Amino acid sequence: MNRLSFDMHEKIKKIVIAGFFAFLMILNAGAQWDGEPPPLKDRIFFGGNFALSFGNATSIVVSPLAGYQITPKLAGGAGLRYEYFRYDYPGYVPYDTHIFGGSVFGRYMIINSISEALGLGDFNSGIFLQAEYEMLSLESQYFDLTNPNSDGRFYLHSMLVGGGLFQPIGRKGGFLITVLWNLNESYNSIYANPILRFGFNF
Repeated sequence: MNRLSFDMHEKIKKIVIAGFFAFLMILNAGAQWDGEPPPLKDRIFFGGNFALSFGNATSIVVSPLAGYQITPKLAGGAGLRYEYFRYDYPGYVPYDTHIFGGSVFGRYMIINSISEALGLGDFNSGIFLQAEYEMLSLESQYFDLTNPNSDGRFYLHSMLVGGGLFQPIGRKGGFLITVLWNLNESYNSIYANPILRFGFNF
């Protein structure tokens, strides 16, 4: 990618990100609490996901999060991520490494209940939009493809946007299926678009 096309890509990316957040703010303008908002303890939620995969590539991922329900439709929060990764493929030198970092996110519920909005019986899942900024620390010798001979670690920045389904369970808990796209996709990206996640809140 030459310098001109790179600069154009960066400008388009910034416009998309700014437009996405502006869209969330416009949607949220009319979505305030009816009457007194719930107490603080009822607006705080926790969650995350845990993933395992084994074989020639072993991965163990733990990513807890905490969030705050700003309005009935808009929530924001932050999360941590840790991954143990081991690669052991015949004919190659095996290695293991640790990936860690954090993220901040905003989530807007555009439809609280699909069954109510579209008349689909008991299918009470909601649909949401999400924007997330993630920063991860990785070992350069394994993940920095532009400078593989360097020592130490480097930071990988990802701007993720997308949406998903939320299946409520109880008063404020539920399961989430999220599909995201990395707007910062590069040679060093550890994600392949689209990114599929399964998680939970409680």
